[in-house]
Amino acid sequence: MMNEPAADVVQPAMLRRPVDPARYGGVVRPDKTVRWAADELDQVRQLRGRPPDAWPTSAALPESLDRLAGWLTELGWDDLACLARREELAVYRTLPGPGPFTGRIVRALIALRGSLMECGRHEEALEVVEELLRLTETGRAAQAEAPDARYWRTLLLARLGRDQEAVESAAEAVAELRERLRRAGATSVGFELIHALTAHADRLDQVGRVAEAAEMSAEVMAAWWKQAGSTIQFLHALDLCSERLVRSGRPEQARACIVEAMTKLLRRERDTSHARVWHNLGVRLLALGAAEAALTAGEEAVRLYRDRACAHRERHRELRAEDDWDDDHRYSEAYLLKRRREELRSSRKEVRRAEQDLYDALLALSACLRQAGRLDDAAAAGAEAAALLG
Repeated sequence: MMNEPAADVVQPAMLRRPVDPARYGGVVRPDKTVRWAADELDQVRQLRGRPPDAWPTSAALPESLDRLAGWLTELGWDDLACLARREELAVYRTLPGPGPFTGRIVRALIALRGSLMECGRHEEALEVVEELLRLTETGRAAQAEAPDARYWRTLLLARLGRDQEAVESAAEAVAELRERLRRAGATSVGFELIHALTAHADRLDQVGRVAEAAEMSAEVMAAWWKQAGSTIQFLHALDLCSERLVRSGRPEQARACIVEAMTKLLRRERDTSHARVWHNLGVRLLALGAAEAALTAGEEAVRLYRDRACAHRERHRELRAEDDWDDDHRYSEAYLLKRRREELRSSRKEVRRAEQDLYDALLALSACLRQAGRLDDAAAAGAEAAALLG
C-alpha cells in the first residue's frame, strides 16, 4: 500500500481485540462478523493504494469504508467505526465534483455523529453536527436533515454544559420550524415541531425558566392529543406540564390541568405502558389535595400495573416451559446454555421489576383510600402489597 498512515485509519492489528457481548449488535457468531470486517478492510487497503481512476467504480473506496464502518459498529467498536467514517468523509471530499455524493456525505456524517456519541466524544460530535447544518444551507440533498441536526445540536450543547447556548439553539429550531409551517400553510403541528418544542421546554427548565417551560409543555400536550395513537406521549407531556406548573408556583392550575386531561383520557383505551404516568399523576394529585381525582388515578395505575405483572409472570412461565432452546445447531451447546440462563435471568428481573412497580402503586392507592375514609379497602391494598414481598 502507498503511504498508508497507521494511526488515523483502521489497520488489521486493530481488529485483534475481544468482542464485548454486551455491545455486540449482530445476529450471528461474533467471529463471523470480525471475519467479514477483516475481509472488507483488505478491500479498503487495496483501494487505498490506487488513484481514484483505477477504482472499479467512482466511489469504490468510500463505499467500502462505509461497509467496514457498518461491521465495526455491529461489533460495538465505535472508536474504530469513527476512524472508518472519518476516512470515508475525507475521501469523498477529495473526489472531483463532490456534489453527486452530497447525500452519501450526509449519511456518513450522521453515522459518525452516532459513533462519536457512543464513545462519549461530545465535542467532536457537535463539530460534526455543525458541519451537517452548514451542508443543509447549501445542499438540497441535506435540507431534510436540518430539523434532526438542530435537535442534536441542542442536545449536545446541553450535554456539554453549555446550557444557555442550548436554550438559544432550541429556540432557533422552534422558530425555523414554525416559519416553515407558516410558509407551507400548515394548519396542524407536526412531529418535528412537537419534538422541537419538547427540547426547548427541557432546556428552559434546565436554566430555571420553569414557568416558560410549563407553558411550552402545555402546547406539546395539546399537540400530542391531536395525534392518533399518541396517548403515551400525551401522558408524559401531561406529567411534565403539571410538575412544572407545581414548581412554578401554580398548584391550582396543575390540579385543573390533570383533572381535565383525566376526564378525556378515561374515554380512551389504556394499556400497561401508561401505568407509570397514572401512578405519578395520582401521587401528585394527592399532594395537591385532590383526593377524589387521586383515587381515580391510583386505581387506574394499580389496574394497569397488575395487568403488566400478570403478563410478565405468564411470559416467564412460558419461557421456563420451552424445551427447544437447545435445538439451534448453528451454536454450541455451551453457548445455547449460557443464552438460556441469561434469558431466564432477564425474565425473572422483569417480573421482579413489574411486581415492585405494582407494590409502589398499591401503597399509594392505600394512602388515597385511607384519606377517603375507606379503611377496609386501604387495608386490602396494603395486604396485597405486602404479599408481593413474600
